[in-house]
Amino acid sequence: MIGLRKMLAWPFRAIAYVAVIGAIFTGFWDLYQTAKTNVVQLTPLGQIWNELSPGTLNLTQAAIQRHLHPAVWEHGLFYFLLLPSFLALFILAGVVLFIGQLIYRPR
Repeated sequence: MIGLRKMLAWPFRAIAYVAVIGAIFTGFWDLYQTAKTNVVQLTPLGQIWNELSPGTLNLTQAAIQRHLHPAVWEHGLFYFLLLPSFLALFILAGVVLFIGQLIYRPR
């Protein structure tokens, strides 16, 4: 049973580690842009997502508003996507890592 729990928790940990690496990268990118222009620049997570894949952002918004509830997008995820990318990715990593710890805690 422990092997199954460990196997189920592994993807959560992998996603969390990728999110931490992304947070560090976007934090350094914002720091570089700030040093280059002498103006504090914090890139929102939604802007990065929109630049990388605008179709999936629109599809995610439509799916959440249609299948869950419009308030989930309008009062939750919309404001999460407005956070600076490094902060949003650190929060995401923490939540996903916590879920992985709930599934399997090494003793």
